[in-house]
Amino acid sequence: MRTGLCALVVLAAACQAPSPAPAPPVSASAEPAAAASLAAAPSPPPGGVGSRVFVVERETESLGVYDLASRTYQPSRITGLGNMRHATMAFSPDLRWGYVATRSGKLSRIDLASLQRSGDVEVSKNSIDIAISQDGRYLATAEYQPGGITLLDAQSLSVVARLPAEIEKNGQKTTSRATGVVDAPGNRFVCVLIEGAEIWVIDASGAEPKVERRVKTSTDEPYDAMITPDGRWYVVGHMGSEHVSVLDLESPSLGVKEISLRDPKKKFDKGAPVKLPHMASWAVAGDSVFVPLVGEPRMVVLDRATWAFKKSVPVRGHPVYSVAAPTGREVWVSFSGEPHDAFIEVIDAVTLEVKKSIEVGGRIYHLDFTPRGSHVLVSANKANRLALVDATTYAVVDQETVNSPSGVFGAWRAFRIGL
Repeated sequence: MRTGLCALVVLAAACQAPSPAPAPPVSASAEPAAAASLAAAPSPPPGGVGSRVFVVERETESLGVYDLASRTYQPSRITGLGNMRHATMAFSPDLRWGYVATRSGKLSRIDLASLQRSGDVEVSKNSIDIAISQDGRYLATAEYQPGGITLLDAQSLSVVARLPAEIEKNGQKTTSRATGVVDAPGNRFVCVLIEGAEIWVIDASGAEPKVERRVKTSTDEPYDAMITPDGRWYVVGHMGSEHVSVLDLESPSLGVKEISLRDPKKKFDKGAPVKLPHMASWAVAGDSVFVPLVGEPRMVVLDRATWAFKKSVPVRGHPVYSVAAPTGREVWVSFSGEPHDAFIEVIDAVTLEVKKSIEVGGRIYHLDFTPRGSHVLVSANKANRLALVDATTYAVVDQETVNSPSGVFGAWRAFRIGL
């Protein structure tokens, strides 16, 4: 999972995929690996493509499949995907394909109808994020090694462009790690360079993707980034800093704003976090942005329009992941460190107070709402559990035994900006 703070969630509609078209050709080297996975691939469950939820099983280097319609977890897996410790998944706009990027530097394509692998490509030595352009033409992966962004044709899986993150530091030419890659309006990608301390805006609207803008961050050591659900603001977190850099993508020439996360009225005890939050898990709800803090038992609430500090919301432990309900009325928060990591706290987005605590299972790693907000899917890694929670009654209505679950990716993510 990404190191960083947290955000997300807009209303989306899952839909049935069209009849599968023949798979486009992939390289010959990819075919044996794809063929070897056929026996392990799950049989399609009763529900349609929009009902399928892909669950990262970290220790088995595989994806499991949960079907929301039947509330069943498939007994077989999509295997051989590589190091899944930071595996992320993107989906084509037509729900034909899913794409998985792993820390092994391998990208795999999944046929969402048949649940079989349909090609693999070695992108780098170490990839950290993946995004798909809004027209579905290009995939972008962010690299730790060798560093930079690789763009691929989403149909053929061929490399279209490599954009090495070449920088000069202390008088020496070197390469920076890249992270936080997201799609943005206008068929663009945005990413941040860790050692380079700058934001890249990449134009993928033409025949040849290119870096069209490089913007310095307000502080060194950016470690992760996110984009707001409306696609306007790109927010960068910095290691060991109580500030974030915010770039208005509608006016990037103005540079970044530096936003403080300090509470001007009260100091909170700060400790070493067991797990760093994710920038991709800041929650945007109503007129507020909810920010989990590293090593502090509070959520920061910022004004969505001005980015000014509004309030600190005390919570039970160190928050890691926060997700806004599609209604915008609640924010659900997970934590790091025992015993808090077995619980979710629900914050009322209007009163800015904790209204409910729900126990799900040890070491909650990921949670996400179903598109209309009726349920929340929760992975509890230590408990080896995938839970389905009713978002109205807060009751756990289904739980499945899953080997080392981590990321949970519903096919409806195809319809959200920045996911």
